[in-house]
Amino acid sequence: MEIFSTSVTLLCLCLFHSTRSETQSMCKGNLPPVKHVAVNSNVNVPCPVLNATEIDFRLFKGQYMVTLISIKINDTSNNINSKSPNFPANLSVNVMDKSTSFILLGVTTNLTDLYTCEAEINYPPPFKTVPNTPQTIVLVEESQDKSRDICQLESHLVWWVVFGVMAIYGLVMTCIVFFLRIKCSQIDTPLKDRECRRKWQGVQHPTWKGFLDTVV
Repeated sequence: MEIFSTSVTLLCLCLFHSTRSETQSMCKGNLPPVKHVAVNSNVNVPCPVLNATEIDFRLFKGQYMVTLISIKINDTSNNINSKSPNFPANLSVNVMDKSTSFILLGVTTNLTDLYTCEAEINYPPPFKTVPNTPQTIVLVEESQDKSRDICQLESHLVWWVVFGVMAIYGLVMTCIVFFLRIKCSQIDTPLKDRECRRKWQGVQHPTWKGFLDTVV
């Protein structure tokens, strides 16, 4: 039952959430990494590599931006300015390997979604958006099953997509056949009238004449 609900969640994310980058669409290629996390735990959402001294990081939950954090890197200190303090996420920056990520803190089940991290360079100019936009699917669960294989979940997702396509195809074909049947029933033809008379009046068989009746 838990695998079923997880598969349905992945299917809904694929069908109803458009991504921020066409090159990294969920439904055009492979699914983004899926992270299973228990309630009230922390989860790491990767961001683009730090490649400028002043850069803005935006975190999207589905299609909506939930936080914006600006950072300024110099030789003495790192200045981090958060403009969306209401969302439980902090930005982690590793100056050594230039890796960055958002850390979702104390997650709850309503935070299950597709997360996209975008970066925009403010300095040095020119201002531009980093083309790489990492995506992560976060599944917050009541009890985390570590032995679950993500390949199995993707297989269930494929089957649900196939089932949905077949159901829609069957519904469309049924409507078409029903429509054509109504149209045909409204067409009056001489052949149709002849067949109806035969059906309700019966078939008239020729009368047999005796041998003596044929002798003159």
